[in-house]
Amino acid sequence: MDGAERFNQRRERGNDGRRIEVVVRPIPSGLAAQMLVAGSYRPAGYSPASQQWLELLRHDGIAPTLLQPSLVGNRSVIALRGAAWKQTGGGQLAFGPVMERTLAGQLRMGTCNPYLCSPGLDFMHTLLWTTAGHAGNGGALQAAELERGSIQRSLELFQQRVSRIDPTYIEQIEIWKRRPEALDAMVMAEQSYRQLRREPGFEDLLAVPFGADQGSPLVALPWTTGPERQALERFARFMTSAPLQTLARNQDFGQPSPVPATARPPRADGELLSKVQRLWKQRKDGGRTVYLQLLVDVSGSMNENDRLSQLKRALIVASGAINSGNQVGLISFSDKPTRLMPLQPYDASSRARLLATVQGLQANGTTALYDGLAVALHDLMQARRRDPNGRFHLLVLSDGMATRGLNLGDLRSVIENSDVTITPIAYGDVNDGELRDIAAIRESAVYRGDPKLILPLINDLFQTAL
Repeated sequence: MDGAERFNQRRERGNDGRRIEVVVRPIPSGLAAQMLVAGSYRPAGYSPASQQWLELLRHDGIAPTLLQPSLVGNRSVIALRGAAWKQTGGGQLAFGPVMERTLAGQLRMGTCNPYLCSPGLDFMHTLLWTTAGHAGNGGALQAAELERGSIQRSLELFQQRVSRIDPTYIEQIEIWKRRPEALDAMVMAEQSYRQLRREPGFEDLLAVPFGADQGSPLVALPWTTGPERQALERFARFMTSAPLQTLARNQDFGQPSPVPATARPPRADGELLSKVQRLWKQRKDGGRTVYLQLLVDVSGSMNENDRLSQLKRALIVASGAINSGNQVGLISFSDKPTRLMPLQPYDASSRARLLATVQGLQANGTTALYDGLAVALHDLMQARRRDPNGRFHLLVLSDGMATRGLNLGDLRSVIENSDVTITPIAYGDVNDGELRDIAAIRESAVYRGDPKLILPLINDLFQTAL
């Protein structure tokens, strides 16, 4: 963002005499790629964290044109507490030994969604490459190897051992900072590791680098016009100039740490990366049933700015991201909560019921947020009694603060002891203070959505949870 602002201050003009201005939209690389493929967003250029997203775009039929292979240097790392490494025996700090101790249940690790998060995709590719035995021979991971029962069982065991999966590592870092004892290690970008290491309580962090370069390439897209491409080329030259690279180093980008050959798989094409993502999706629950309760605000304000209609579209499209066998329920709330669809196994029949229920949502009335939370938590805790090994998620979407009924004080102890992961979405330009208070109790994060972004956001949250 600083680079774009400094470039714009130069007030450069293109060959046609028009002023060049660069506007950067800071969204996760995978989310941007999904929006490009869906046709819901057509920017002049795209700068993902790594080349892997460009391979996935090509696989999905969009051919980007590389303008600059790297705007800033970065790397995927596992950030690991030094004390935790010593407690588990110390020794050589490398990707393989860290994975072995995680699989043995000795390290509590957090990861992020490989459909959305660049280090998460890099990590999953490296993990499967290592599991297939290529760390010793340097060969490329083959798509056929992903069908091996041994690899799929190892991935399922790893997913059982993972302590947290969040859409991106940014949210997970905030959770780790609030409760440092929650994790021993997590996957992130090296720039974020360097910044986190300066935080109180994280001075002993160690870095385990792995995978491909995360150099933020800049590309033009098939619809980029000639003047837009010229502007992007000028911006790329500016960003790679000596003063801007110094600025990048001051912000903890710069020369990434070297990666040993045993943690650096050969470059993968989009077809293989797509299969890596799908395998993660199939095995991420570690053999456990996931229970997701959707709690949707249908107060009168949801009629504004096309909010409800876009939410309906998002839920309908994202329903395809739910693994069969998991359980899904839907509760709406306005003046009071209403159970529209009780928790039930997800199959073709229940999906049809969910779609019909979503289509029938209508907005009217006030906002009994905490009454809705009480009903949703009750149903999930009942399911937990029947299946103590399950995973329990509550997705709360609201466009405003509670205006009637219960308050947070009435539910705080219930939320604390629920063993439910609560993910609030602040929908629209709203005060998200109450949602942040709810999220903090269960060590989660608040996501912000608007009618333009709600579809990919809901889809990514479904991929992560379900």
